[in-house]
Amino acid sequence: MRHGATDYLEAITSRADIYRPVQEEIFRAIDDCGAARVVDLCSGGGGPWLSPRWRSALAERGRLKVLLTDKFPSDVLCSRLGADPQLNCVRSSVDAACVPDQLRGFRTIFSSFHHFPDTVACAILADAVRCGDGFAMAEVTSRTLRGFAIISLMPIFVWILTPRMRPFRWSRLLLTYLVPLIPLVVLWDGLVSCCRTRTPQELLALATGFPEYEWSAGYARGNWLAPVFLIGRPKDFSPS
Repeated sequence: MRHGATDYLEAITSRADIYRPVQEEIFRAIDDCGAARVVDLCSGGGGPWLSPRWRSALAERGRLKVLLTDKFPSDVLCSRLGADPQLNCVRSSVDAACVPDQLRGFRTIFSSFHHFPDTVACAILADAVRCGDGFAMAEVTSRTLRGFAIISLMPIFVWILTPRMRPFRWSRLLLTYLVPLIPLVVLWDGLVSCCRTRTPQELLALATGFPEYEWSAGYARGNWLAPVFLIGRPKDFSPS
């Protein structure tokens, strides 16, 4: 069930390029911080870093590397990276609120920040600030009519995309078409995620405790979705 849901999320993230509206803003923040490495937290099945557009943007910045991490690493994630020299994954558990010192770099979180209560979300921000690392989170779910309307269509997208997903799994077909548990799980997860996703004002409220950073938040416009984002840069950053 978990593989089926994460396979779908990775497929729609990559094929629909759902984080395209916020891509330029995040790469601008990475460049502003002079980061040579991105540490992606709560990566799950891979997220936007595996999509063609984000890989292309990485290729344009030849020195930039991306490490994909998760507290509960997926055993299929590394196989999705291919031979891309700029992408790698960490097979050991990585806590987003306590990132090991050897994993320094600009931090990103996609589609996961709403999972954390305010205390843990603040701890995630505090850990990035403690290390002086830039931070960006983005989510395509939102407490808006647009967000709920789009999420209500997710079972249809699951049925359409499933035959195109790789690697092929008989269990995925069984749990999508014969016993449609995966579409139901994706729908339920999406609706709950919409309810839990913070507004830009709520995200900025979380960040007020860290005045040493410059924070920006909002809804990124540009396609049928409007991802919500929070981006933080150290005010006194000077490239080493």
